[in-house]
Amino acid sequence: MKFRIMKEKGFSLYRTSNTCPFVFMVDGRIPHGGMFDRLKGLVTVFAVSKALGKPFRLNWSYPFVLSKYLEPNKYDWIIDESQMNFGLLSYKNIIAYGEIVNPSRLCKKRSSETHFYYGYDSLDKVNAHFGTDYKWGELYRELFRPTAYLQRYLERYRTEIGDCYIAIHTRFMNLLGDKTETAVNPELDSDSQKNALVASAVNAIKKISSQHFGMNVLIASDSMVFIEEIKKAMPDVYIVPGTVKHIDTAGETDDSENIKMFTDYYLISGAQKVYSLWHEGMWKSAFPEYAARIGNVSFERVEF
Repeated sequence: MKFRIMKEKGFSLYRTSNTCPFVFMVDGRIPHGGMFDRLKGLVTVFAVSKALGKPFRLNWSYPFVLSKYLEPNKYDWIIDESQMNFGLLSYKNIIAYGEIVNPSRLCKKRSSETHFYYGYDSLDKVNAHFGTDYKWGELYRELFRPTAYLQRYLERYRTEIGDCYIAIHTRFMNLLGDKTETAVNPELDSDSQKNALVASAVNAIKKISSQHFGMNVLIASDSMVFIEEIKKAMPDVYIVPGTVKHIDTAGETDDSENIKMFTDYYLISGAQKVYSLWHEGMWKSAFPEYAARIGNVSFERVEF
């Protein structure tokens, strides 16, 4: 049985190898992707830790501390950096963002504390490797529930939108000139092109809404430009107050922006059905798809 020494709060702490945790890292030392890139990666590593019988911990401190908004539900993932091992020879650092096709390093047995950086949903590969049948939504719900602080906002907005609603999400990225994303797609050249795209998206939303007569409509988007336009075109749709930012390109976010992001995806997870709109040049966002998995509700991507 191997032992290692970890300094914790000034004391020497001895651990056997089978209790050394897998720690998922969101600390800003490298780019981590958007909210659901991070969640997809950590759920994948959590599944590996369960399959190997290893403790799982989460060090999420960038650009906010996750535990302000989400807390452990059925599994205690809390760890502070002061409790972590950064000894030169007594921990492993696994940066695997380029290994989506074959993330074999994630599934190896390890005898030391291991810090993982990863941003993909590889549950199918984990299940195939270990002969397991983990489900993404089930693992997420095992890990997380809203804190009392976040729950107050959720209850307020759920009261406003009601119990019966659909959710429609759009991700324009840079097309409308928001300039909040990395340069994955360019801004459209002219106002006429932008206006035409917005009008087409609004018409698509009206068409979907007409198929759910009597139900409220929640709109979530990465574009504040589009949010302002949909408010004018469809005043009765529900939009969570606040400003949208992409957490991997903003550098920092304030509390109101974080609250909007979390309430958006928890309200999406509580919808009767979730739609994601897509047009050439837009992004097929994971945000509404995985929010739907959290709530175990129907998801459909609509091309317009």
